[in-house]
Amino acid sequence: MIRKLIALLMLFTLAGCASLPTRIDIRQGPELIPDDSPELTYYTPSGPIMGSGPEEIVSGFLAAGTGPQNDYGVAREFLSEDFAQRWQPDVGVLVRTGAPEFRSSGDSLQIVQINVGARIDEQGRYLDSEEPKTSSLRFQLSKEAGEWRISSAPNLTVVTSPVFAVVFNAFPVYFLDNTSERLVPDLRWFPTRASTGTRLVNALLDGPAEGLAAGVISAIPVGTKLTIDAVRVLEGVAQVDLDATALEASASNRRLMAAQLRATLLQLAGVSDIAISVNSSPQDISAPPILIESSTGAPYALSLRGVARVNGGQGATLSSTKNAVTQLSPELFAIDSDANRLAYATASGVYLAVSSSISFQNTLVSDATNIQHLEFDVNGFLWLFPRLATDPILVIDPLGNQRTISQPVGNERVSASLSPEGSRLALISQGASGPEVLIFSVFRAQSGYPLELVQADSLKPVLGQAFSLNWQNGSTLRILERTTSGLTALSDYPLKGPRTQLSMPPVVGVKIVPGPSSTSTYLLSDAGEVWVLSSGTWRQSETAVIDISILR
Repeated sequence: MIRKLIALLMLFTLAGCASLPTRIDIRQGPELIPDDSPELTYYTPSGPIMGSGPEEIVSGFLAAGTGPQNDYGVAREFLSEDFAQRWQPDVGVLVRTGAPEFRSSGDSLQIVQINVGARIDEQGRYLDSEEPKTSSLRFQLSKEAGEWRISSAPNLTVVTSPVFAVVFNAFPVYFLDNTSERLVPDLRWFPTRASTGTRLVNALLDGPAEGLAAGVISAIPVGTKLTIDAVRVLEGVAQVDLDATALEASASNRRLMAAQLRATLLQLAGVSDIAISVNSSPQDISAPPILIESSTGAPYALSLRGVARVNGGQGATLSSTKNAVTQLSPELFAIDSDANRLAYATASGVYLAVSSSISFQNTLVSDATNIQHLEFDVNGFLWLFPRLATDPILVIDPLGNQRTISQPVGNERVSASLSPEGSRLALISQGASGPEVLIFSVFRAQSGYPLELVQADSLKPVLGQAFSLNWQNGSTLRILERTTSGLTALSDYPLKGPRTQLSMPPVVGVKIVPGPSSTSTYLLSDAGEVWVLSSGTWRQSETAVIDISILR
């Protein structure tokens, strides 16, 4: 909250186009946030000025899209009395680049051309454009009481990227993985206001984003709706009243449905629990303890001394791993969530090391020698990624059984990372036009066994050549890029949302892994040093390191 207020003050100082709110944000309709909770502050746009011409009215209306408080009450002041009741600002948002161009066709029609860098749809999905696209918006005007007012306009608002960063917030809605054991976030963008809970539930009922659908399921029956378009909060409990379609869910699915709703709504300030009803009839449904997996984990380093926890101190080296390093000369390694299994990629193949009572026993599990990345997933499967995309990915289950998975698109693999809950795979693919980040949904059997990759999306890094990535959380990739100057830059790329650049590493990095907190990162340099980014500051941690990994 403090960070957003600082951004707001900076924009006010530099642009002179916004002012700080001078009154409490009074909301109409069902309250989501209790009266005694802190009010959020936004831009306070100005209403229409008497005697304004058609272009000034349209310009003022577009500027008022920066103020969502009171259901965009200031923006509605620019509309005719009839149209103000019918205008639906939540249908979409355009994030513009550059200044709009106004064109008149008589007094009653204004046409505004804008360059659109991104769109947000009614369900909060952020749809980015690699190149800005021109959009023409038409506004009909008429006079009311001698003043020009807008009588017809698109059902949307228009903001700039800096305004979007201040007014809109990222909210995940939660679906289930194919095993129904873990929750999977699907990122959406909304202003925080009275209707946010309603919009989150509607987004959840509408289903996952297209690219995520193959890797998730929903326990909520298709076609389920809110009986009234409002989620009320009474004494910290969000009241969710669904129509009769919800009763089509089995008893077990109703509990999973409650888990989805609970995880989605409890992220909102002032909400501590949920209550589900169907056509106003209360339902006694308790949510099972389903996990939201974290991407964070204890970092480990591979060196000539063996495998040891970073900053672990004396005695942190895992038993007998020094001998394994001496004998096998591994180039890469992975470690499972209990530190009971290790995997080494070597010049003679891949070895799996399983902990016994006193040491690790090493077994050759694959003769593949071109492994670019390896890691354990949340279900304990070991994934081996060969450098060439024409070579299938090899998956080894905890019992040693093996299965290959084809990658539907892509060229040479540069880096790979499985999401915390295992429903998605992010992969840097090197092609003729440079590296590209590909995101796949992982389709699994109900047992958790991975069966297929389905291409979900892609993104193009903007700072340079991407060569290492990891999931910083369930919906954001942290990517290391090599700039034209030869330095390395670090950025957060939400799967759907604007990029955030982080503090530049003081050394040339070759690999990154998540740190123990949601914002920290460990970086391996080209000189074998381990650096950690924490609270925006880099510090050196280890030296003489071959590879780094985290407990997974």
